Amino acid sequence: MKWVFAIVLIAVAGALGVLAVDPHMDIGCVVAKARDVTKEERKDWQCIHHAAARDDVGAVRASLDNGLSPNVRTPDGQTPLNVAAEYGSLDVVRALIGRDAELEARDGRNGFTALHWAAKRYHPAVARALIAAGAKVNAENKWKQTPLWVAAWQPDQGNTEMAHILVAAGADIGRTDHKDNTPLIMAARSGHRPMIGYLLDLGATIEARNDQGRRALFQAVAGGHPDAVRLLLARGADPNAGAGGVAPLALALEDGRREIAELLTANGATGYRQYAADAALKRGRNAYADGDYDAAIDEFSAAIALQSDSADAYYRRGLAFAGKGAQHEAEIDLRQSLSLNDDNGEARETLARLYVDEGNYESAVTALEHLLAKEPDNARALYLLAESRSGLGEPSQASGHFHRACTLGFQPACSR
Repeated sequence: MKWVFAIVLIAVAGALGVLAVDPHMDIGCVVAKARDVTKEERKDWQCIHHAAARDDVGAVRASLDNGLSPNVRTPDGQTPLNVAAEYGSLDVVRALIGRDAELEARDGRNGFTALHWAAKRYHPAVARALIAAGAKVNAENKWKQTPLWVAAWQPDQGNTEMAHILVAAGADIGRTDHKDNTPLIMAARSGHRPMIGYLLDLGATIEARNDQGRRALFQAVAGGHPDAVRLLLARGADPNAGAGGVAPLALALEDGRREIAELLTANGATGYRQYAADAALKRGRNAYADGDYDAAIDEFSAAIALQSDSADAYYRRGLAFAGKGAQHEAEIDLRQSLSLNDDNGEARETLARLYVDEGNYESAVTALEHLLAKEPDNARALYLLAESRSGLGEPSQASGHFHRACTLGFQPACSR
């Protein structure tokens, strides 16, 4: 604590020294700079920027009267007007407009104009003042985002006042960003329900897609916003319109968003059993990778309940049973998987390994010879076959299989 106090004293002392010779310095600036030293914020801001942030119109006018440009920038490119708009400093905004501050000056961080900042931070009065002075309502930042686009991405505002101001001044409700996202798509992604309704009332295209093929409904599902999903479905959004080969229902089930999945299904989304099984399989694979075999078994069982002919689900549940040492259950599932998909070499190899571990060498040989007929260069299978032949008392055959497996690069076979 003492060092913080010392830094403040040093900063204040230094600033007071400058105050005596710098006509742009004021007491408020001294305090702001001292505070920023301790927080490491607003590095190298000039006093006019500090004054703009705290809506000190007197200090701003004093700086301008002493010859400072109204468009002087911070190191990250913000003008006093940008700062004032960001912080909602209405009096300073008006004063700067009266001193011919550049309305369309873009900051260096993201290319925001003052109107972008007013829209983002929800300062309606500032937005009105800027528009009345001639600010361009469809100005684009470096990502081609307009102030309306920015406002649509602010669900915490909870209303559409800013959008009304911008639209009344001519904002284009269909203007897209550099990735073809419309304001409606962004409102859906952020869960801004009032904005969604307002834009749809104005005629926004509900089926517009961004550059990934995602529509507003898909983005509402991706964001996990059931109220937005409900509204979009009520306004006619297609519940089956997917993107990148993924349906909205599949996405909802994969993310565990049951309420949204139920909404989609109730409104005509198809494919529930398939998507639910796929989601359970994915959760099971994740649980298996984490070593949580019981959870994995539960998820794979859920997938089997939804799709009893899923060879993959039986195979993976067999792996999970094997992982927890339930050999009998593992063998049953692996055999069932192979009855559904005879080409699953991994299932056959795993089953053979279980047979070897329990000393059932004859069954292992049968399984491995079947596998090697299709995959003659499977070094792991050759090694297991060698183990089985050795267990059956056939050393010459075992030696040949060990040698072949070693030749194929399976190192454990090389020491046998």
